[in-house]
Amino acid sequence: MNDWTGQEGHERREVVRALLHTPVLRREGRLRRMVDQARRHEKDLRVWFDRQLGWPLVVERDLVRLLKIPEDPGRYPDPAVPTPRQCALYCLLLAVLADCDRQTVISELADRVTALTTAHSSLRRFDATSTRERRDLVAALRLLAEGGVLRSPREAGVTADSEQAYIAGHGNAIYDVDHRLAASAVVCPVPPSQADGPDALLLVAEGGSGHGARTDTELRQALMRRLVDDPVVYLEDLPPDQREYLSVHREELAAELVLGLDTRVEMRSEGLAVVDSRFTDTEFPAASAVSVAALALADLLAGDAVPGQIGSFVVGHDRLLELAGLVADQIRRVVPNIERKPVDGPVVLRFSVPVLMQFGLVASHEDGVLVRPALARYRDPSGRGARVTGEALLLFGRDLDTPPRRSKAQSDRPSSPGGHPDDIAD
Repeated sequence: MNDWTGQEGHERREVVRALLHTPVLRREGRLRRMVDQARRHEKDLRVWFDRQLGWPLVVERDLVRLLKIPEDPGRYPDPAVPTPRQCALYCLLLAVLADCDRQTVISELADRVTALTTAHSSLRRFDATSTRERRDLVAALRLLAEGGVLRSPREAGVTADSEQAYIAGHGNAIYDVDHRLAASAVVCPVPPSQADGPDALLLVAEGGSGHGARTDTELRQALMRRLVDDPVVYLEDLPPDQREYLSVHREELAAELVLGLDTRVEMRSEGLAVVDSRFTDTEFPAASAVSVAALALADLLAGDAVPGQIGSFVVGHDRLLELAGLVADQIRRVVPNIERKPVDGPVVLRFSVPVLMQFGLVASHEDGVLVRPALARYRDPSGRGARVTGEALLLFGRDLDTPPRRSKAQSDRPSSPGGHPDDIAD
């Protein structure tokens, strides 16, 4: 692995980052170069993904596919995540696409899904006369389009209008079908036809190989899968075997991430974090009233930690409402309303906490909320209150004590404002 240097190493890292972000790359448009690079470095890329993550890589002439099985799916609540019904329709659509021609329309797919669900009493019947059902079907179709299984022969705007017309009950939309991608769209530890139940399709088996405790290789891959998928991996969240392995090998894992992703890895007493504005950092929802309130609440929540405290801590319901009231007093002059509701403590609480939960900065707790260590990044030691511009809008900002590594292309640009949030405490 030491030969990942120079231009060749740079090209491999570009492909790794691209595939971890989008597991299917087509040789078209701006991705043409990426597919060509993947073909040039196919052998080394296969070795890296297999050794570090245990994920097979499929490289073809016009397509690159990473068969990715997350270690811990659904880690953070996300309002954009499909509903259970949409997921079910996604799988049903894949089943009926196998018998479709290379081109199809929504109405045909709806008829096939209706017939399939009617024929199997264990399946909830699809009702094409229901507006909600049509909306969920279109949502599943759009997921298939994002994965390249379906493609519109028309302009994207035209297809979107046709889909909306179908939802309204008086339209249709046409798609080209990629049967090759449809056949491998569902990636899981065992073939769906051989799974004992739904759980087998969602989670990597706890025992890894299925023969008792995980091997060192399986433990390393499990941790690496967490690190490339989650912005922060906390020791307290890990199973005992992974926690023990990480305590011994974290420098080695961090080095592999730096080598394969050209990123920065922070090693803290609470765990590891991959900090990368283009790879892992996620922006708050624009500079909206909700984001202003959420950042201000994050600042106060982080300040509630006991000095020298390590790990997560609970903020009770009463204290949480008190802090939300302080936030309302802070921001009311610049943010008089949130979602058309006058700003007060309950309103701040209602809209801010879900944002912080979405980013994994707090978690639900029966006594209030569980504040995670990464929230310390949003503590403002100057006492001026949380900033809402620049790097402060990122899930993870830069380390105050360590200037960010800047590429040659970045060296002529001024630093973005912000960057005040602290790192996870040592």
